[in-house]
Amino acid sequence: MNGATDLGKCSGFLPTDKDIIEAEQLLVQENPVFLVEKEFLFIKTKDGQLVKLVLNSTQKKLLKKINELRKANKPIRIWVLKYRQGGISTFIEAIIYALTSQQANRNALIMADEKDKSDYLFQMSKLYHDELNRTDPHLTPTLKKSNAKVLEFDAIHSQIIIETAENLDAARAYTYQYCHLSECSRFRDLKTVMGGLMQSVPMLPGTMVIGETTANGMNAFYDEWQRAKEGKSDWVPMFFPWFEMEEYKLPLQDGKLYPIDGINFGSDVTQQTFEQQEQALKNEFGLSDEQLNWRRWAIVNNCNGDIALFDQEYPATDDVAFRTSGDMFFDRQGLDKQVAKRPLAIGEIFFQNLKWEWRDMPHGRIEIFERPFENEQYLIISDASEAVGADEASILVLNKRTNTTAAIVAGQHTPEELAQLDIALGNFYNKGMIVPENKGYGYMVCQLVFQNYGNVYRKIVNKDGIDTLTDELGFNTNAVTRPQMLAQMNEEIKHNSTFLNSSKLISQCRTFVIKKDKDGKVSKIEAQAGYQDGLVICRAIGSIVRNQYPYKQSFSSSNTRSAQRAHELKQPAFKF
Repeated sequence: MNGATDLGKCSGFLPTDKDIIEAEQLLVQENPVFLVEKEFLFIKTKDGQLVKLVLNSTQKKLLKKINELRKANKPIRIWVLKYRQGGISTFIEAIIYALTSQQANRNALIMADEKDKSDYLFQMSKLYHDELNRTDPHLTPTLKKSNAKVLEFDAIHSQIIIETAENLDAARAYTYQYCHLSECSRFRDLKTVMGGLMQSVPMLPGTMVIGETTANGMNAFYDEWQRAKEGKSDWVPMFFPWFEMEEYKLPLQDGKLYPIDGINFGSDVTQQTFEQQEQALKNEFGLSDEQLNWRRWAIVNNCNGDIALFDQEYPATDDVAFRTSGDMFFDRQGLDKQVAKRPLAIGEIFFQNLKWEWRDMPHGRIEIFERPFENEQYLIISDASEAVGADEASILVLNKRTNTTAAIVAGQHTPEELAQLDIALGNFYNKGMIVPENKGYGYMVCQLVFQNYGNVYRKIVNKDGIDTLTDELGFNTNAVTRPQMLAQMNEEIKHNSTFLNSSKLISQCRTFVIKKDKDGKVSKIEAQAGYQDGLVICRAIGSIVRNQYPYKQSFSSSNTRSAQRAHELKQPAFKF
């Protein structure tokens, strides 16, 4: 029996086995978490040993927060962003087993992103039960059912149910009091799962939903995390950096840090900058030399010398975790250098007084980052949608000479509205070439723009060494052009030869990912589920068209030098 020494410290009193049993039963009845706090439960170690679950510092912090919320009679809603191998899943399973097995009429749900992971977590609960029955049968409820889907306790009518996030309706089956969502950033559709689950968990004190995960790029979990951080939900965000783990320390050899010969340095991170980053980490987080020594060792031996991989698996901050994780398509380091700018203006373009004029409007559809300057040449690239459901239409204005984003439009716009916006932006930006994507609803946009504006992109083919314009209007994104345009855009980002400017565009780049099938083979390259990629497609089309129709310097009767100087000073060459 566990906890006997704690119960026998009263002066002059030596409790009998019966006293201890009754006292332990009473303590567990009053507070089921007692099973975890007093180390009644057993786990299987990495080397196959059965040992007591002794909480590490990370697990203790999470337990402290759970106890605080329980004491305050609040529902427990926690997002946990973690490092690898910190024991968070093991701890949550222990808490759920304790709460469910020691109370009547409770339903608990264990859900992971894949079946194998769900089964693995479920085996933990079965192990907790089997070992508790072996060591402390007086605290162990009788099993009614134990199979691959459920651990049901007799008499108390409580059960632990296993599900996978692949089943989007699984969370709707019962009313749950306790839920563990494991690796929830990797759920196929976290938004849909949560939409069903949170209707199944009552908003009552003590009910518990904990979603824990390592980062997986800026997806639905990232959105939930940001909402919690900004206080826009009642969920508590808890981030655990790698140096929380007591084990992640390594003694120095002869007073020297681990050698860094095995680290892969490049143009972005040199040996000098690496050592500077080490010192910055030490100063900011109060790290010891032993912790930095382990970090070096782990980069070389656990992460193949890849610093970025270490930052992904063992982040120091939540920002680093999200920025370095996920199967992002675009070059990560190049994208990190892109700076999102506040729009110079938000509004609409109107034809009045025999000219196209800009009008500031707080809820306008157009965001501009560069005013149209004389002698600059612009591409107005658009991607149409039906303007129903979640799919957005997009427009991006690209400065051909500087390769920078000058303006964007993103929202629910019909093909007719998109054509009108294309024409307005084309006239406003120096009669620029309009480049509609011509598939689907884009065909209608191409026809409307051609009839009412004229300067529409036409496909170029090479015949006998001569580039020839075809009659095909608009840009056709297909199996040949799509990889080319995305690769070209990625090279520009990688080599910092473009300025994306728009926060919406940069965000879409971060959620534009390489999707893989169950065998690890690339299936699609597109926006993550629930995210937009219209601006990305527009900008990638611009990379190809800009090469096909390069900037050509022209001279007008106006003072060209003055206009260019005004551009460099970022002053408008005319008022609007």
